[in-house]
Amino acid sequence: MNYLKTVSMIACLLPTVFFAGCLATSDEISGVRDDLHELQLKLNELQRNQADLSAKMDEVSSAMGPLGPQLQETQNSMSLLNQRLDDVESGISQKMGKLTEQISGTSLSAAPPPSDLYRLGYSDFSSGKYDVAITGFRSYIQKNPHGQLAPQAQYYLGECFYSRNEWLKAEKEFAQVEETYPRSDSVPAARLKRGLCIELLKRGKEARAIFRSIVKDFPDSPETYTAQEKLTSHQTDGK
Repeated sequence: MNYLKTVSMIACLLPTVFFAGCLATSDEISGVRDDLHELQLKLNELQRNQADLSAKMDEVSSAMGPLGPQLQETQNSMSLLNQRLDDVESGISQKMGKLTEQISGTSLSAAPPPSDLYRLGYSDFSSGKYDVAITGFRSYIQKNPHGQLAPQAQYYLGECFYSRNEWLKAEKEFAQVEETYPRSDSVPAARLKRGLCIELLKRGKEARAIFRSIVKDFPDSPETYTAQEKLTSHQTDGK
């Protein structure tokens, strides 16, 4: 992940500060180093919490079958945790930028936290402002292609086009979730929505193949129940 690469750079960059002249004082360097250490401790704690939430989501999903309030609450908690992870990673990057600024003597403008871009995009999506939401989600992905919320941002790009009944564009965005983030928890939902888009595009055989793949690959996921219902509906309709 990006934050691991960022943190690993610190050990390589800090020693060069002592040879960078008087642009950064030893107290300034020490302060930045302390801040980075504090951010790393927060990051470690957030990663542990993320692992615990992932285990809880698997447990709840297996126990409840169809999507229920408890699973939804856990998914919301995971989303908030991912936002915090993105912000911690951004904080580490900004501290590195501050250190670079002190070394070079140049001023760098501060970027907004990544989660702000995602939250704005989601807020616009929830308000039905799909054009603005699309711009927001694309901006997040461009700036944070490997961010914790990148798979969800990509998924909601598909949802924006789906809400506008632009099935072909939505199908491509949903497909991109699995292509770019194959290990993401958003994959089952994206694949299901892709199947629904293809069904609406009158490509029944291809849609049925996708629904069957969901049942096979994600048997304990909430999406499996919808996929099974769709397969049963196709059989009843004789399609």
